[in-house]
Amino acid sequence: ADIAASFQETVAEIVGFRARQALEKFVEKFPGEPIRLVVAGGVAANLRIAEALQTPCQELGAELIVPPIALCTDNGAMIAWAGAERFALDDTNDLTIAARPRWPLQDEDMRVKNHGA
Repeated sequence: ADIAASFQETVAEIVGFRARQALEKFVEKFPGEPIRLVVAGGVAANLRIAEALQTPCQELGAELIVPPIALCTDNGAMIAWAGAERFALDDTNDLTIAARPRWPLQDEDMRVKNHGA
C-alpha cells in the first residue's frame, strides 16, 4: 500500500508540475486569452491527480475542466461526450470525413479553434 501511495503521489507531483509549465507557456504565448486545462480518461478519474492539477489552475487563474467521473475511464464514452458537446453547440458536419485512428495532433484540423493566433 505504501509503494502504491508513494507512486501515486510522485505521479501527481509530476503531472501538476508539467501542467503548471504548460499553463505558463500558454499564458506567455496567448496573453489575455481564457486559460483552460481539460483532463480526461483515467487521469481525470484519479482524485489525487485532479487535486494536483487544481493547484496550478487556481494559482494561474485557469479553469480546470474534468468530465463527470462516469465518463473518465472509457475512451468510447469520452468520444460520445465530446460529440454530445459539439451537437449541443450545433457544431455538426455531414460525416464525410474519413476515420483516422492515429490522427497527429499537429494537423491543422486538430488545433484549438478561436485561441487568438
